Amino acid sequence: MASIELNSNLVIRRPNPDDFLGIKEFVSKITENTRNTYGEHDWKDTPLDDASYDDLIDTFGAGNILLGIIDGILSGIVVLTQKNAEKFKHVGNLTLSLLSDDLMDPLGKEMISRMILACKGKGVIRKVNLRVREDLFKIQEIYKSLGFYEEGSLARDVCLNGMFYSTLLYGRSID
Repeated sequence: MASIELNSNLVIRRPNPDDFLGIKEFVSKITENTRNTYGEHDWKDTPLDDASYDDLIDTFGAGNILLGIIDGILSGIVVLTQKNAEKFKHVGNLTLSLLSDDLMDPLGKEMISRMILACKGKGVIRKVNLRVREDLFKIQEIYKSLGFYEEGSLARDVCLNGMFYSTLLYGRSID
């Protein structure tokens, strides 16, 4: 997939080795405030301090990461993770991380759309899942506008500052 310019200051593309330092800095910033990460993957489970670009690609796969760059600044990353078991290979779990909630529309929305297109092109992933905290209504509406539907919830599985939140599970078939 070549670089995709949506307008003069927004580019969505696959990473290359020159991006790795920027990815490490981005992940360091967003792990301080996990509110701007939507999905199953927790960046704290992917230590990048001693890792290399090749380690990152080995973890996610070359086509399973997209970067969103605004005015030359890495502003979003979307990753697609899969389970190795044969019965789950058709399902991808999407995680989107943004510098700010304000970037969900249009950057986050476009990054999710591009990842879905990449999945369709490969033909392996036939269903995409994602998760969102129950109080993030704007994010839920954006997911619905992209064709995702609510499939269930995990009650009180997130605790932030002494408050419990449920996680809503969303899915979308892409074939």
